Amino acid sequence: MTAQDAPVARLRVRNNGAELLELVLECYGSDHWLRPGETFVVWTVGSSEGDPWPGTTLGNEPFQVDYRPGSVTVHFNGVHGYVTDVAGNEIACGHRRPVESESV
Repeated sequence: MTAQDAPVARLRVRNNGAELLELVLECYGSDHWLRPGETFVVWTVGSSEGDPWPGTTLGNEPFQVDYRPGSVTVHFNGVHGYVTDVAGNEIACGHRRPVESESV
């Protein structure tokens, strides 16, 4: 298998709630915020040699997902991971991050 043959996995994350939903991509810790009704896609590229998903702790799985109210964390288990919209445009860290108001 060559680098061109590296496996690619994707996971769609949709916000079916009424508020912003935080999507955290680990191991980077990058945050991306989805509006209600919006869908992002998490991608990971596996290794082209040996185990394609070397970061996994639960067998040969490209992703592990953790949920807590208002936030979803996706752990990608490939050698690289990133977030896009459904059209394939990469979404930067901090996309739509709420601005915290300061107390006076």
